[in-house]
Amino acid sequence: MKRIDLSDDAFSALQSLAAGRHLTPAEFIAAMVGLQPSLLGGDQLLLYLASEEFGALPDPSARYLALLAWVARNHAGDFSDFISHQASGRRYLMLSREEVQAVRQHNEAVPIAGSPYWAVMSIDDATKRRFVARLLEFIGCHEATIGQGLRALGLPESSSGPRLLSA
Repeated sequence: MKRIDLSDDAFSALQSLAAGRHLTPAEFIAAMVGLQPSLLGGDQLLLYLASEEFGALPDPSARYLALLAWVARNHAGDFSDFISHQASGRRYLMLSREEVQAVRQHNEAVPIAGSPYWAVMSIDDATKRRFVARLLEFIGCHEATIGQGLRALGLPESSSGPRLLSA
């Protein structure tokens, strides 16, 4: 058996992620490297967040777009359903092409790679945090994965308001 050394902070984060799935840290690492893929359930996002591809992204905005693109690619139906049920979506249906372009420009909207959707980049961190947390919960991520996703984007994990729980 081999051993690895981790900082206290890294081990604490590992313990938290593992506990969210009722696993030991060793079992969690085994699942992440593919020895026991069934242990990860719907949290394949963790593997993406730990990948070199994601880690190489230069800033929180690029990571935000990459996370949205990953969800759109790997959970296309859920992503589409989630986006279509946003309260703000209906107000754009009656706009002309020019009006849509003006709104897009005002919101600093950027296309989400591999999808027909655009991400609003001008929203504040609290709103972005709520959006990402709700999206990840909607696609079935565990609480620990949602927290890891928020940390990867440089967003605070907790908000002052109450959190809606899924059924």
